[in-house]
Amino acid sequence: MMPLLSYKQRMATLWKRPNGVYYVSWEESGKTRRKSLSTADKRIAATKFNHFQRQLIAGKVKPISDGIAESFFDFCDEFLEHVEASTSGATYVQYSGALKKARSSWGNVPLTHITARHIDTLITDLSREKLKPPTINKIIRHVKAALSKAYKWEYIKHPVAFPKKIKEETALRFLSIDQLRALIGKIDDQEFADYCLFSAYTGMRSGEIARLKWSDVDNPEGFLRISPKQKNKHESRIPINSHARSILERRKTETAAGKIFRFSCLTWISQKFKIATVKAGMPTARFHDLRHTFGSHLAMAGQNLKAIQDLMRHESISSTMVYAKVSPEYLKEASEKLNYGPMPMVGRKGDK
Repeated sequence: MMPLLSYKQRMATLWKRPNGVYYVSWEESGKTRRKSLSTADKRIAATKFNHFQRQLIAGKVKPISDGIAESFFDFCDEFLEHVEASTSGATYVQYSGALKKARSSWGNVPLTHITARHIDTLITDLSREKLKPPTINKIIRHVKAALSKAYKWEYIKHPVAFPKKIKEETALRFLSIDQLRALIGKIDDQEFADYCLFSAYTGMRSGEIARLKWSDVDNPEGFLRISPKQKNKHESRIPINSHARSILERRKTETAAGKIFRFSCLTWISQKFKIATVKAGMPTARFHDLRHTFGSHLAMAGQNLKAIQDLMRHESISSTMVYAKVSPEYLKEASEKLNYGPMPMVGRKGDK
């Protein structure tokens, strides 16, 4: 524990991040604060640390309640360290990418100077990069979450105002059977081909498949257990159809005990998938489109939307309704099922 300086503060300690940069760390009112010393040189860090220590003892370091004169870059480093320690690797990659865009757009501004104007500038810069609305919205969503954490940490006194998200296209993206065959035909790795087909035959997300273990198969018999780390944050199970079973049997002869697929980096998976889609003449396709392919072809086959909801594990039927749009025959069939029974003829002789 840090030495006690006062009932509110403790003496600082020198701390080195894995990337080699030195930080000064101290406690104030039970909360840990860190400040980058902007050097990886131990001797320089020691000099800066001693200077900070004297400032802290002299009461010249402002308390959290007065706000923290911290740069945006320093906050990003601290926040990403927090994300790396408390979430999955994929989440860290998303936050890191979003904050990299914000750094490039804003520069190393004081954290307390960030306003709604900075957010508008970031959106403009992202648009100039020709990024699509869904990508821009995802970046802004992660930047917003980071700045919300700065507010909770009391690094800023007021939350930053964010605009409404950019309107996105609502068109559902899925592959036809011919496109799926063309895509698989361009993959030169049988295990990766199985990985993609497993998504198309089960509707599972990439991260869910990457986490699958043999202990999840037939748990219970005939069903696949999906860990509670997925989007909906609760454990679920889906039936193992014959196509998925064939893939599992093939993998069983090629993998050791433990994980079903050896892939774990979702960024690498997306990149490898992109290479295959370009070769197949579908450069805009994404891995998540395989999940949409599963739902879309079930709908086009006339399957009940409630069954599709359960198979895709949607919490709300409204998420499933988008698949009804790709199946006009389903709506026609539903309309034909309406039957009021025989009705009396109108205008017959003898009727009164």
